[in-house]
Amino acid sequence: MARSTHIIDILKSELRSKGIHYKDLADRLELSESTIKHMFSTKNFSLKRLDRICEILGLEVSDLVRKHEARTPKIEQLSLENEKQLVSDAPLLLVAYCVINQWSIHDVLHRYNLSEPECIRCLVQLDRMKMIELLPENKIKLLISSNFTWHRNGPIEQFFRREAQDRFLSGSFTGDHATRVVKLGDLSEKSILQLIERIDAVGDYYDELSKEDGKQPFGTRHGTSMVLAIRKWEFHAFKAFQR
Repeated sequence: MARSTHIIDILKSELRSKGIHYKDLADRLELSESTIKHMFSTKNFSLKRLDRICEILGLEVSDLVRKHEARTPKIEQLSLENEKQLVSDAPLLLVAYCVINQWSIHDVLHRYNLSEPECIRCLVQLDRMKMIELLPENKIKLLISSNFTWHRNGPIEQFFRREAQDRFLSGSFTGDHATRVVKLGDLSEKSILQLIERIDAVGDYYDELSKEDGKQPFGTRHGTSMVLAIRKWEFHAFKAFQR
C-alpha cells in the first residue's frame, strides 16, 4: 500500500513538471475535474486509468516504479548490533545472504530446508533492520545500496574468518569455473596502492555482475565466492634467516 501511495505521489510530481493541471487531465480523460481530484486525494486508480495518465505523460507505469525505486533510501551498512544478530542466528544469516542475492521466498524454500513460517520470521527481522521491505504476498524489495559493505573486522568479517576462510582457501580451484592466483614478490608502496585500486575495481565488477545475474532464472545461478587480498607479508620460515 505504501509503495502504491508513493507511486501516485510521483505521478502528481510528473504532472506538475509538465504543467498538466487537474482540469487538463479531466478534459483528456473525459471526466469531471472533481472526479480527478477525488482520484488523487484517495489515491484510488484503476490500472486502466493509471495507464492512460501515463500515456498522456509519455511514460510507462514501469517508469514510475523505477522512479520510486530511485527515491527509496538505501542503507550502506548495518549497525554492529544487527551484524551480531545475523551471526548469532543461522537461519537469519542464510535468508539475509539469499535476499542480498535477489532470491524470492520461493527460491529459498526450494533450495533450503526451512519452513515457510521460519523463513517469514527471518524476512520480518530483515525488514526491521531496513535491509528489505517485505511487501504483500511475501514479495521482497531489497533496500541495500550498491555501495553496501560489512563493518571492517566486524561480526560478519570475523564470522567469515572463523567459519569459512580456511575451508574456502583450502578447497580445490580446478575446473573451468574456478581459479586461484598466488603471487609472491617485492613491490614498492606505490605499486601496492595501484594493485589495491585494481582489486577494488574487480570487486565492484563482481557486484555489477551479481546484480545483473539476479535477473537470470534461479536455476542458472550458483553460489560463488571470491576473495581478493594483498598486504605486506613473507613466509614465516624466512624470518629465521633475517639479519
